[in-house]
Amino acid sequence: MKTILMRGFFVKNKLLPLFLIILGALLGYYILHSGQQKPAHFNKKQFKRVRTVQTIKLEKGSVVPFWNTSGFVKPAELVKVYARVAGNVEAINPLATPGVLLKKGQWLAKLEEEDFNLSLQSQQAQLEQAQAQLALVKVDQVLAKEELLLLNNNDGLNIDESLVLREPQLTVARAKVFVAKNNLAKAKLNMERSTILTPFDGKIISKDVGLGSKVSNNTSLFSIVNTNVYWIEVKIPHKFLTLFDKSQPADVYQSRLWGEEAKRQAKFISVLPELDNKDRQIKLLLAIDKPLVHQLNQPQVFINDFLNVQLKGKPIDNAWTIKHAWLQADNTIWVVDKNSTLQKRKVKVLFKGRDVIYVRTKIEKGDRALAEKPGIASIGLQVRTRKSLSNAMDKFNQESPLTEGDLNSFKRPNEKKKQKKGKRLKNDN
Repeated sequence: MKTILMRGFFVKNKLLPLFLIILGALLGYYILHSGQQKPAHFNKKQFKRVRTVQTIKLEKGSVVPFWNTSGFVKPAELVKVYARVAGNVEAINPLATPGVLLKKGQWLAKLEEEDFNLSLQSQQAQLEQAQAQLALVKVDQVLAKEELLLLNNNDGLNIDESLVLREPQLTVARAKVFVAKNNLAKAKLNMERSTILTPFDGKIISKDVGLGSKVSNNTSLFSIVNTNVYWIEVKIPHKFLTLFDKSQPADVYQSRLWGEEAKRQAKFISVLPELDNKDRQIKLLLAIDKPLVHQLNQPQVFINDFLNVQLKGKPIDNAWTIKHAWLQADNTIWVVDKNSTLQKRKVKVLFKGRDVIYVRTKIEKGDRALAEKPGIASIGLQVRTRKSLSNAMDKFNQESPLTEGDLNSFKRPNEKKKQKKGKRLKNDN
């Protein structure tokens, strides 16, 4: 009996692992297949995920293309004032210091006048002497005419009347008077040039002379810049030159220094003959009138200022305005049509600006531009638009065009809450 019980126990212990394996397999099969069972009320369409996208209203109309550029301000006229006669500096205008604005014709410096006075008196005396000599020759000519009448009564005499009438002597005397007058005029001019004057309305850049200095006609005295007009040199691409409207003034601004509202205007002067050495763009020369005049929204402009410039082009009719990020490599844009499906529209690029692109395309009623990267997308894909955010962006876009980067400023409330929560946790740690 004892032997039989031991045999039964041994058989049970031998079959127990096999029993556990079979039980585990059945249990695993049940767990795996239980997740695939669908409840009776399951509806597959109920759980279909629809992509949510951001759209912006497309704008069409007559647009004025523009090009934003920048450049350095430089003087239109910067001259060195030289002495036109030699002499010693006797006086310098107390106002003639660097940075001072002087009007045209104001005196800068005066040279000693003694030498010029002596020269003037000497030339005056020479003129009087030449005029007296001319008068004597004229008297001699009168006497010669009377003598010639007596000689003509004697026939057979071969006489040169021009010599008898002293015409060569008269010509020489007149020439001496002419030379003396010129020398006197030159002496008067040198006297006037002993006072150095400002050539135009301008500011003194540098002063290179002092009292008692010995100067000549090649001695630099002052450097003066014309303050009536400054130039600014800017660059544009070749593609904008054909659209550029030369008759329209350019807007000049510098928000960082002048503020958002302040700006000035510059007029077109010329297209420079050489291209830029670095980027091969075309150079334009613009002029800013009265750069130092400070008025409302008219800040002062200084030489070497780095200013931003917006150039206007000729109007383009019936053009759509799109962002660079919307244009695909195959010259198409993604839109969401009236049926809330993604579609592609072929476009013809008219002009690519730095911020926007002007195109011609066939936009159907109800189309709105996809204002985000398309990612994995296909034509006909059903999407859903964030209407509240789209309306806000449309309103903002009417005031100032949006760029792709501006989309980051529009966030859903849940995203903002997550960010705030993350910041609090970070601060607590």
